[in-house]
Amino acid sequence: MTRRVVEHKYKGTDNEILQVITVFEPGINKEQIKKMNSFTKKINTLIPAGNEYDWKRSG
Repeated sequence: MTRRVVEHKYKGTDNEILQVITVFEPGINKEQIKKMNSFTKKINTLIPAGNEYDWKRSG
């Protein structure tokens, strides 16, 4: 089952760029993620490849 990945970047008070990557449990869909994180623009997808996960390839 696929997993969704969301990346957020934020510029802190000391002008350092902070990055947060959230990997959601299998089965959650884009609509549920958008309800939890309304500022999320891009949601990536991981697909199972044996015992590991790989990025979904377009095309």
